[in-house]
Formats: sequence, structure tokens, C-alpha cells
Amino acid sequence: MNGFGDPLSEIVRGIRSGNRRMLAKMITLVESALPEHQAKAQEILDELLPFTGNVVRLGISGVPGVGKSTFIESLGMLLIQQGKRVAVLAVDPSSTRSGGSILADKTRMEKLSVEPNAFIRPSPSGGTLGGVARKTRETMLICEAAGFDVIIVETVGVGQSEVAVASMVDFFLVLMLAGAGDEIQGIKKGILEMADAIAINKADGDNLERADLARKDYQNALRLLMPSSAVWQPSVLTCSAIEMKGIDTIWETVLDHRAKMMASGLLMQNRKKQAVAWLWSLIEEGLKERFHRHPLVQESLKACLAEVESGKTTPAAAATRLLDLLDRSR
Repeated sequence: MNGFGDPLSEIVRGIRSGNRRMLAKMITLVESALPEHQAKAQEILDELLPFTGNVVRLGISGVPGVGKSTFIESLGMLLIQQGKRVAVLAVDPSSTRSGGSILADKTRMEKLSVEPNAFIRPSPSGGTLGGVARKTRETMLICEAAGFDVIIVETVGVGQSEVAVASMVDFFLVLMLAGAGDEIQGIKKGILEMADAIAINKADGDNLERADLARKDYQNALRLLMPSSAVWQPSVLTCSAIEMKGIDTIWETVLDHRAKMMASGLLMQNRKKQAVAWLWSLIEEGLKERFHRHPLVQESLKACLAEVESGKTTPAAAATRLLDLLDRSR
């Protein structure tokens, strides 16, 4: 098994005890593309599943230059001081093209990266956003089973990566900068709708007044949107990650949200919906992979594409013809 030959019970026991070597080995197993590794990983995940779920799942997104890595380090250090164990994971589809930024973020989180109660894991290189998100979800479950109390899932990319992160966490925090009067027009409505809170970072020094104006602008924008939950109205806060100001208030907001969602039953309801949505996304991804691997499709795809490009057939007719090929091998 190329270094993954440990008995299943030993791997499960090692992860449950917080053994970092076994934790890293299991995550590498999940990230492997080899079918035999994937099969073993799923078998182990099934054994770990009963030990997951009792954690805070926090998603964090932010515009470039917002100070996201500094914020995550400040929050992580605060949580560790409170006796919690923190795992930081990343969803970074851009890593396949440009190397991404999470590795640089890890080196910038100098304090957090050396903490024995912290774990920082970059997103796997290779694959689509769907593949990266799937491996991040499974890594999240492994970290939960290993006893981490807070899982921070960071989105490094933009657009769909934010949707992916929001679909796997309990609380989605969007970090923004001051100057909202001009920037707010460029913010995607969907991102604001996903946010459980917005934090204006770098609210320090000469920037305090601008940060407060930005807070008011974003708060007014949020009032125009329908809240995603009947028990929670998203708030806008200010903070300075570099000065450790306002970080505790943001964490208290996360806990307040969690308490209200648990009391209403919405926390578990949302997690169930996320699990089902995850199932369908895996089915769609798997069907697409099998379609492209199918020998009859591989034989006919180039000719069908050429016919569509030349106008000899419609995309609908070509798609039907290619999909019908899947039935011929049955």
C-alpha cells in the first residue's frame, strides 16, 4: 500500500489519540488519487464518523490584502490561550495554476504554525475546485475525530470557492477593508447573502474613522437582504488583527450564533442539508469522471465536438448521442 499498510484499527486509534504522524498520514491517504488508497480512506472515514461533529466549523473569506492570515493567526492564538485545539484548512483552486498562497500564509503564521495545539494544512495541489473541496471536507472530519475543537476553513480563491466553503461550515465570516463607500458596489450580492458576519479589519491608527464608516455602509447593505436564518441577523464588526483588538468580540459573535442555531435545531438541520448536498456533488463529479473515462466516449468525443463546432449538429443532439454511449456497455 505504498506506506499506507497500517491496520485500520491502528490508524483509527492513532487519529483518535491525536497522533500527528498518523493524522498527517491519513490526510495524505485522503489526498491520494489511487483507487486503493481512496477505498481505504473511505473505510477509515466511516470508522471515524461517529467521533465527528462536536466542533465549531468556521469559514473565513476576504478580499486580497485584507490581512486574512494575520487575522487567522490572531484568532487561533486567542483560542489556544482559551485551551482549545485549532485546525486551519484551505480551499484553494488557484493552487493548481499558480501555486496559490496558502503555503506563504503558513510561513507568515509564525506563532500559530509552531503551536502544538494548532494544525495548518494547505489545500491539495491538483484537481478541480470540486476535488479540492471534497478533500478539504474529508480532512475536516479527520481533524474533528483527532480532537480539534475549532476547524477554520479558509478560502484562498474567489467566486465558487466561497460557495464551497460556506457549504461546509456553520459560520461564514467575510473580512473586508475600509473604503466601503466605493467598494460595496463591487461586492457580489451572493457573498453578502452567505455571510453570517462581516469584519472590517485593520481598524487601527488613522484608519479607525474609515473603518467605522465602512461598518455602517456594510450594515446598511445587509439590511436590504433577506437573512439566511430566522434566528440570526448578520452583523458588521471592526477589528485589528495586528493589534489583537476586536478578535474576542468576533469569536463571541460566532459562539452567540452557534448557541442560537443549536437552540432552534437549525445547526443540525443545516449540517444534514450540507451532507446531502455533498452527496449530490460527489455523484455529479463521479459521473463526469466516469463519462470522460468511458472508452466509447473517448472514441467519439473528438468527432462530436468537431460536428458541433462546424454546425453539422446541435449541442443537444451531440450530448444525447454521447450519453447514450454509456448505456451500450451495460
